[in-house]
Amino acid sequence: MMLPQTMRALELRAYDGRPESLALIQKPVPRPGPGEVLVQIAASPINPSDVASMRGLYSVRKPLPVVPGLEASGVIVAAGSGLFPRLLVGKRVACYAGAGDGAWAEYMATPAMHCMPLPKTVTLDQGSMAIVNPLTAWCLLEIARRGKHITVVHTAAASALGKMVARLAQRRRVHVIHIVRRPAQAEILRTLGADADMVLDSIGA
Repeated sequence: MMLPQTMRALELRAYDGRPESLALIQKPVPRPGPGEVLVQIAASPINPSDVASMRGLYSVRKPLPVVPGLEASGVIVAAGSGLFPRLLVGKRVACYAGAGDGAWAEYMATPAMHCMPLPKTVTLDQGSMAIVNPLTAWCLLEIARRGKHITVVHTAAASALGKMVARLAQRRRVHVIHIVRRPAQAEILRTLGADADMVLDSIGA
């Protein structure tokens, strides 16, 4: 397909958390390098990790200015050199940003290994949130399994990540003590199947 020369993107200019440090700009559409693909972005969420990143509180600080956005979904429209990148052209994928610009743009170049083809039953909106929280939940419980821990404690447990941990823990038969901030959040976790006596609100506890 014919690619445009420029695209709209959000550009971060300072790690200070101020709204004026984020600007909507026009910039050249990136070209994928070796082992990379170009994703036409369909959707990209705003995760707490994105907010932390824009405040300079994330584990990695990319050189500024930079396009933020850790994860997204879209269609791969071009590929750099390499068999795997070329095999992904035309595929609907969930994807994760590489070392350069992120997903808050109309196009993103990223390593092909950062892309996960989506089944037909998964929408692009759903796919845009398929990496950061789901894989974090899986990794947390995998750490518990490898350490042979039978109970883990999870704070901020009513978050999107917390709900995923709650569901996955039931499947893996790992006991989780869920700590939330309000009684209403405790009830949300109980409706997901969390044990009533394993959900604590930090004010009433």
